[in-house]
Order: sequence, then structure tokens, then C-alpha cells
Amino acid sequence: MTAAFTAGTGIAATGFTATCTASGVSKTATGTSSPLVVTGLTAMTGYSCTVIAQNANGSSVASNLKSATTTAAVTYSTPANFASVIATSYTPTALTASGTVTNRARYMISDKSTAGTTSNYLSIGSTYSATTGYTVTSGTLLTAAALVPEPTYNDYLSKTIQMVEIGTGTGYYRLDSHLHPNNSIDVDATDNKLNFRNNFGKAAITSGYVTFSYDAVKHLLKAQNRYSYSYNATTYVATYTLATTYTNQYVNYSGGIYTLSATGTPLYLYGTPLSLGIPEFMNPMKVPFVTNGAAPFLTKVTVTSIEGTSGILSKVKSTYSSQVATAGTNAATKTAADALLATIQSTLVTNGEKLRYPTAVYTAYRDAALATKLVSDSVADGAPGQNLVPYVYFTNEFVTSTSGVKTYHPFMVVVSYGNQASPNGLKDIPHPPGSAGMAYPNATVTRYSNLENYIFMIPMKDYGQVTSVITNSYPSTGSASASPKNLWKDIASPWTAVLTPNVYTWADSADNGILINGAVIFPTFNNVLVPSHLAGELSASGCHVGQGGGGPHCHADGYQSGQGLGFYNDPDYLGKTHPPLLGFGYDGVALFGNYRSSDTLVLGYSTALDAFGGHNHDSIGYHYHAHTVANYAAVDQKGVTMTSDLHVLMKGAYIGSTNSIPFFRTNSSFNNNKYMGGTVAP
Repeated sequence: MTAAFTAGTGIAATGFTATCTASGVSKTATGTSSPLVVTGLTAMTGYSCTVIAQNANGSSVASNLKSATTTAAVTYSTPANFASVIATSYTPTALTASGTVTNRARYMISDKSTAGTTSNYLSIGSTYSATTGYTVTSGTLLTAAALVPEPTYNDYLSKTIQMVEIGTGTGYYRLDSHLHPNNSIDVDATDNKLNFRNNFGKAAITSGYVTFSYDAVKHLLKAQNRYSYSYNATTYVATYTLATTYTNQYVNYSGGIYTLSATGTPLYLYGTPLSLGIPEFMNPMKVPFVTNGAAPFLTKVTVTSIEGTSGILSKVKSTYSSQVATAGTNAATKTAADALLATIQSTLVTNGEKLRYPTAVYTAYRDAALATKLVSDSVADGAPGQNLVPYVYFTNEFVTSTSGVKTYHPFMVVVSYGNQASPNGLKDIPHPPGSAGMAYPNATVTRYSNLENYIFMIPMKDYGQVTSVITNSYPSTGSASASPKNLWKDIASPWTAVLTPNVYTWADSADNGILINGAVIFPTFNNVLVPSHLAGELSASGCHVGQGGGGPHCHADGYQSGQGLGFYNDPDYLGKTHPPLLGFGYDGVALFGNYRSSDTLVLGYSTALDAFGGHNHDSIGYHYHAHTVANYAAVDQKGVTMTSDLHVLMKGAYIGSTNSIPFFRTNSSFNNNKYMGGTVAP
């Protein structure tokens, strides 16, 4: 509850105490100015509050009583991570048979002409091996009449196969796992058994894939060619070489095993019931799918270099080492982080300052981020089961003025590999970013993802807000000819006179926030100052990898009502009083999920979002929301207007005042930035 007051005249007060009481139980808050935020109150309860002023002569009499009733308690919930999502129950309507193959469509492959409980579906095994890949196995599907145990999303995802045509109009298809899209069906030359092998990343064995044609009359999958996969160990340029041409070899299913044989088993295609392609709102201009070759994947970092003995633990000073003693979720590091978070709050209050949010917001982010692990084999140099955000820790450094006054600048430091836990969808993007320095038809395009080495510093102190986008001095420096760091400054004249600075254009030319899963947020507009989704360059989750490779970054909100496999989903709202916490802008302002049309009773629903895409209500503090801007008319640099809905994560401009934040959006390291937690030489 917020206690706002006007100080009396006379000798200036040095402090104030607000006290709110209900049923004989009192809670207090102290500070040097109005308002004071009294925490620890019971939701939906009437309180009587007073304020007392203090100065050198003592305490004043209490102010007149003011009565107020608290609202429903805010639940700082976070989205369920992907490992939890795919384990939840899912029972679709009946599967629909498909007699033909559509390029890049996804199917479930059964040995029965009628979908039922006795049907066997080709499936990818559950055990990941860097040396042997995944097995090709079979499994049945439970139905609504046999819910012990209940079917899950994973039951369907593991049996979903994408058929990708090799060449134009050939009718020969590579069979990729949707859940683990780095893997395609290959054959073992020693026993003719089919398996899934890595064809899109760092493979520890000789890999490759087989192409198949499908006879819709006889329902046979016939092998055509096998291509061996290799890559240059320095440049990581991939090569696919025709190794074998097959004659009269078919997929045979017997006893749960799939092999190539002279006799084939009739196999039937069913369209997957899951919505897994690019939704129309991510490609409203219907940009066609390009056939450019894929740019090489990169390798920038290893897990050992971050989580090993010479990693993060060796770089932070002893004050913070207990928070990073173990990567991922850990009870001891949580205890250490919670203790320092409490110290940060009390230190700021003593100095007459405050955290931007209740400590529960930072705790919720930390706990959810550390629990996020890679589920999908979709990262070229990643391994399923690894941490995606190995460390989140708090620092509480300060500067001392010449008069001895300490000014604290606490940060939440996030160490991330920059990838999402689920399939990243990069192979489905119609028109991905192309390699620099050449015309797009001749460019390679980014369809790989690799581990990044990100260390983000989220300011925790409330530095205030701006009302004009250009108030923040960063990112406002630079020009088209001198290291621009701002989308608006990055464009050449005369477009700066046409496209004015606003919440979309006065934005970082790169990332401007971080999601809970460790993937970064980019402004809604791309580097030619049009909404990124209009170029058909985003995945179903609103993300892509840029020209330089790396981990996915997200320009748009991929939330879909009724869909259960996004970054956040309808179940994340159940029993909650507020949309889920998704991440933070680099200005320290939190980002929450969108308000659905059914959320009329959720806190803040009726409080309009401002031009920056945020609002303040119920003592949460100002925060951003993912939201939809309907019928936005975007004008490109050629004067062409394109109108579509914008599904916004962060528009671009920071509303949090950034001018006093140390090392804001500047290159730094543990060696020169003490706020990161390193030991910096004096």
C-alpha cells in the first residue's frame, strides 16, 4: 500500500514513518520523502494508516487516520519452462489422414490406415547421445478413453516428422524430427537400421541423411539417395555429398524396429494436430520461402569455459562467489542470493532510495531463469539437458563522493547462452537475414543457432522514468558514419527528416532486453526501420538469428491464444492475479505478458498502456507489457506503407532513465566493471 502525504511547515523533517494497522497487526515503512510503500499487508483487507515525521527534536504526533482496502495480492509468476510444458496433458481431436506430401509440412507416420490406440507411430528416441544420435523407435498414442497415464504434448512432438524436399520438384524428402530438428533420418550401413543423426551442427560421428519418396497408392516410403554430412572444423561450412543411390529399398517396420529392406511396410501419413508452422501474424505480407543456402554455424563459447573452474566462479570476487558456486538451480546459491537481495533493499532504504520492484520480482526471475534447460536438440553446439542461464546473481557496489557519501548501484547479473529451450524454428523462417556484403539472392541465410556468451546487467535501483524518448543520452550518440548505437541515428539522410524519433525508432540498434529463457529481446523495428515481421524474417516465436550468427533474438511476441507450446501460454494465467513475468529491459523495467481479452478481472487490465508500452498499478511499479498494436501503418524508406498488427515485446525506446546507470550499454568486463562483480584494480 502506498502512503502519500504532504510534509508540514517548520523545521524540516529528516524522516517519516508510515504505519498501517488491521486487526491489531501493524506494518511500517520508513523513508525521507513521500510516498512510502508499506509492504507485507494482507490482500483484500481494510487498513487504517498514519504518518509520523521525525527531526532532531523528536517525532511529531501522528497524522489523521486514513482508511483503505488492499487489493488482491500480486502474484509474480513466470512462464512454465518448456520441459514442464511438454510434460503436460494433451488430447487432440482425431488425426486426419493425408494421402500426399506437402514440402516442409509435418506428419505423423503410422503403420495403420486408421488412427487408433493400436497404431504404431515412427518416433525419435528419448535418449540423446553426442556419438550415436537418437534412435528411430515406435510408440502408440493414448486416447481420451485410456488416460492412465494421460497423453502429453511430448507424445505428439516426439512423433512429429517434417518432410523437406531436396531439390525443386524432385519428390524426394529428408525426414527431420520436429522436437530435435538438428536430426534427420539416416541408415546404419552395418544393419540397415534407421536412426536419427545430427545434420545441422557439431556432429561427433559420421552423419548423413536418406531421402525418400512416398507412394500414396501403395503407402510405401522408398529410399532414393543418402547424403553424407561433414563440416570444416575451422569455418564450420557444411557439406552434403551424395554417397549412395538406392534401388528398391523401402522402409520396413517390424517388432518396433525400422530398417531399409527390399520389402516395405505400408505406412500412412497423418497431419500433426499441433500448430507448429509460422503463424500468419508473423508473416502478414506472405513473403515466400527462400531457398538460399544456410550460412555456417559458429562456435563462440563452451559450457566448460563458463561453468568450469576457470569460468564465472573464478572471475567474481569473494563477496559474490557464494551465489555462483554451482550453476543452475541450487539451494545454497539461492540462500546466498536471497540474503544479498535483502541487504540491497535495506541499504537503499537507509540511503533514502529504493528498488524499482519488490524483491519478489527479482527472485521470481532468478529462480525461473536458472531452472531453464535446453530441451530441443536445435542448437548447433548445444547439448539437450544443459543450462541455458547458468548464473543469476546480485551485486551491490557503490561509489564514494569526496565528502564520503556512498551511492549504491545494485545490479542483477544474468549469464546466458542466449537460446530458447524449445525448437527454435529457424529452418521454417520464410526470409531469414542474409550474409552481409552481397545481394540477397546470392547470400547465405541464418538457419543455425549456436551458444552465446552473454553477461547482462539489469539495474535494480529505481532511477526514475523519462517522458520524452530522446531524454536518455544513450543510445543517442553516433551517426551513420561514426559507430551508431541507435536505430534512428543509424539511418542515412534524408530519412532522419522523414522518420522522426519515437518509441520505435529511438532504440538500441541491437538488443534491448532479456527474457527468462536467456534469449535476448530486440526492438520491434529492424535495422531498416520497419517492423521485423513484415519482412517474413521471424520464427513462430518472433525470433531469428542475425547476419553474424549466434543465438536467437526476439523482435515480436509469439504468444498464441489456445496454443500450448509458446514461450508463455494460457496455462500460465491460471489462478494468477497478473500476467506472467517474461523478462527485463536493460533500463531495469520489467516486462510482463499480454492481457488477454478474458483477463478483465486481472490486476491492471483496465489501466491503459502508455506510448512506451507500459503502465503502473497496484504498487507494482511501472512495467512493460507484451501487447498488440492494431493496424499499425509502417512506412519504409521508399515511402511504401504496410499496415498490419504489431505483436510487441518491447517497442524499442527505454522509459527507464538510463543516464545515471553506470556502464549502461557499454563494453565492459570483470576486469574493469566492479558492478559486474569482478575484482577491479584501483
